[in-house]
Amino acid sequence: MILPIPQQLPIGKIIGRPYEGKIADFNEQEYSVYRLSGLIHEINPDYLLFHPSINSIQNVSLLASYASAWLFGQSFFIALVVFHDIIFYKGIDLLFLIGIAVQLLLLLMLGFAPFLTLKQFRTKQSRYYKILLLKSTQQIAYYEHNKKQEPIFHLIDYKDIIASVRGNEGTKFESLNLHIVDKTTDELIHSIKFDDHRLSPYDQWAFIRTYMERPADELSLDIEYAQECPTDMSTSLLACADIAQVSKDVYYSNATHEINLMGWSRACIVSYLDLAEGNIYQSSANPALHSEVQRRLMWDGKDNPYNVLPVTAERQAAFDNKNTKVKLKWYSGIAVNATWFIGSILYVMLVIA
Repeated sequence: MILPIPQQLPIGKIIGRPYEGKIADFNEQEYSVYRLSGLIHEINPDYLLFHPSINSIQNVSLLASYASAWLFGQSFFIALVVFHDIIFYKGIDLLFLIGIAVQLLLLLMLGFAPFLTLKQFRTKQSRYYKILLLKSTQQIAYYEHNKKQEPIFHLIDYKDIIASVRGNEGTKFESLNLHIVDKTTDELIHSIKFDDHRLSPYDQWAFIRTYMERPADELSLDIEYAQECPTDMSTSLLACADIAQVSKDVYYSNATHEINLMGWSRACIVSYLDLAEGNIYQSSANPALHSEVQRRLMWDGKDNPYNVLPVTAERQAAFDNKNTKVKLKWYSGIAVNATWFIGSILYVMLVIA
């Protein structure tokens, strides 16, 4: 999978600074509440952690990789048939050499994207942000990712940030960016891109300000969507893929990671995509685990005032890779997906025959 490196974006349209003016109401109240609730990774009186946002452009990349894997298998078989036919029946000539070049180029193009994705499953390197809002000390923590270097931890003061909205060139998509500017040189030293094109950046900024500046009961959360998701501490890619399914609005009634018809059906059809996204959740560095953050935490872990679903025994077992139902759902779903894949190749064989 080609993981985009977060850009050091210039400041776009400034929409506000912390503590300045009244906190705006959500412009798209119902959608924004459940979207933001679904993005929450953890939330308590000390901190709020957002999951990395997998936007529509990144989903297209994953889908292209998924389709390439299917086409690679079919093209590889066709190439073998063509080579066999030419070598044993038609002989080697200029046309044969041209055919070899075209087939090899096609296989190289189709095999490159899934190769990168499978490599990502093994290396678990991330270029995606997890944004930590430290309410207890009014700070923001995140890891900066630079190519193959180790992630660089940053802890910045909330009062110093500038919030801006920037659209993608040539599209109508907008996303929220947070910036820190050096007051002595006016140079941009931090730029955090939330990169969620499905959410109003104005609503996201209002949500962040409400959490950081207001009491817990003023933060709009929907308990059906707000779940604790310790994916980066999980040993189970399958449980992380379940969270990826939830983020796609596939189902929300199954918070215990038991078998659900819609979730299982999706696993049968596009398991590769959910597994790829689960890998992103699992491999993104969690700033909440950093020692600088840990020594700032004050909450004792009891009586969380925020309306979120607790981690049930079934969900904890899933994240510990000990939930049999989750394994059954994904292994059977992957098996069905593989059957579709092999069946498509057999169909090509029949057509050629």
